[in-house]
Amino acid sequence: MNKKIIVRGGYRQYEIIDFLKGFSILTIVIMHLIGFFVALPGFIKTASSLGGTGVHVFIFCSGFGLYLSQLNNPKSYIEFIKTRFKKIYIPYIIIILICFCIPFMYTGEHRVIALLSHIFCFKMFMQEYEYSFLGPTWFISTIIQFYLIFIPLCALKKKMKTYSFAVMGLSISIIWWILVYSLGKSDIRVWNSFFLQYLWEFILGMCVADTLFRKKDISVNVIILIISAVLGLTIEGILGIKGGSFKVFNDVFALIGYGSLVILLYHIGLFNKIILKLSHFSYEWFLVHKLVFIIIFRINPNTLVLQLCLGLIAFVISILTAYIYSLFVKNFLNKKFKGSIL
Repeated sequence: MNKKIIVRGGYRQYEIIDFLKGFSILTIVIMHLIGFFVALPGFIKTASSLGGTGVHVFIFCSGFGLYLSQLNNPKSYIEFIKTRFKKIYIPYIIIILICFCIPFMYTGEHRVIALLSHIFCFKMFMQEYEYSFLGPTWFISTIIQFYLIFIPLCALKKKMKTYSFAVMGLSISIIWWILVYSLGKSDIRVWNSFFLQYLWEFILGMCVADTLFRKKDISVNVIILIISAVLGLTIEGILGIKGGSFKVFNDVFALIGYGSLVILLYHIGLFNKIILKLSHFSYEWFLVHKLVFIIIFRINPNTLVLQLCLGLIAFVISILTAYIYSLFVKNFLNKKFKGSIL
């Protein structure tokens, strides 16, 4: 079998990237939902943690999408930050404000300071607030760090060859992994999710975007993808289950294994259409899903059957809520903040 999957260069937008983002959010949502099924065996919950691997693909897609957009429509640093402020920061802060108004969404001390840590983005450097209100929002902290350095990265990319730029990104991340491991900080989120941890994935996305922008095709053999998916996910699973400090070195296997699997799934017709529909409001889904789950599971069912039924209801409601919120963001917030200055 010598079949290849080919991504043609020269386009301004790539459907496969939308699919990768949509599928990534889907597995993250499912992982968080399974966490509410207290009656499930522990090994199933452990296995579900593989869904969190979608974070790596999403960071790759962010690097790809942002750089391709920058190549097609260059922006200054201020223009870029303004765009991200409107599309990412404002929808995020609105959800945090809603959580702030719900008493059971935060039970720790210094509630107001916890809120301010989100608003002024210093939670990304303070462990006690990293999981405040909504745990998954640690990812927003990481992606904002990338936004702050993106334009300088673009300037650096112009001065370097694509291969050298990718090697530089990987080298910096490896140095960071070694530092985090040596300091014994591998299990601390503000360390293991600092942007340098994922820099190589973000830069890899930029390099792929640059290659396709220059109208060069990228192809990969299906057999290679299958082997990469099996080996990558197996090694990631073993290291994830084993746990400990070595998890900080797991990202390469995670991205290769998970990414290869998703590329293979992209070519399944009906599944492809469903995921692409979800990708249209994947960010809003990421923002609201945990809030919906927490509220619905306040019912606290005590049997697995009831938990699964409630979980299905919560899953559907989270999708509907995300879709409605996406309409609010696109039809109100984007107009409201059009032309605003930071």
